Amino acid sequence: APQLSASPLEVVDETTSASDDAFANYQATEEQTTIAIKDLVIGSGYTVGETSESQLLQVKYSARLLGSKFTAKIREFDIPNMVFPTNQSRILPGLEEGLQGMKVGGKRLVKVPPNKGYGDSWYRGVVAPNSHLEFDVELKNIAQTPGEEFMMKLEQFGVERAVGAAACLAYLAVSPMLEKSGIL
Repeated sequence: APQLSASPLEVVDETTSASDDAFANYQATEEQTTIAIKDLVIGSGYTVGETSESQLLQVKYSARLLGSKFTAKIREFDIPNMVFPTNQSRILPGLEEGLQGMKVGGKRLVKVPPNKGYGDSWYRGVVAPNSHLEFDVELKNIAQTPGEEFMMKLEQFGVERAVGAAACLAYLAVSPMLEKSGIL
C-alpha cells in the first residue's frame, strides 16, 4: 500500500485555527473582555508592530454592532481612508490591538468588547454604552520613510484641499505687498 506523506510545500499553522475558534466563540456578553480576530486575506507587505516605534498606518474599515437588534453597518464607521500613528491612542485600543501582526494588503475582521471599545459611554449618539463592535479592516499601507508619511497624510487631507489652502496662504502673504503697491 502506498504510504501518504505531507507535501514539502504544505504549511500547517495551528495558531490560525485557535484564533478562528476564539473568533467563532466570541460572545457579545459582559464576560467577553478580549478581542477576537479572523484573517480574511493575509497581506504580503510590511507588518504592524514589527518595530517598537510608532508606525503610520493607512487603513480602510467599516464596523457593525454585535449582539444588537441593529446589526447593519454603522454609516459613521464606513471609512475609506484613515491615516493614524500607532501607540498614540488615536483609535480604539481593541482595534489597534487587532491590527497587530497584520501585513500590508491584508484584510481582517476584529471583534472588540466594550472594555477595549467605547466602554459605558455613548459614542456620537450612534454606539450605545457597553456595545460590542466588529470591524472589517483592510491595511492599505505602512509608511516607511518621512516622504511616504507626508504622501499618506496629503492623500487623506486631499490634494485639492491642500492646493486650495496653499493658494489662500500665498494670497494672504502677498496681498499686503500688492495693496501697498496699489495693485489691490
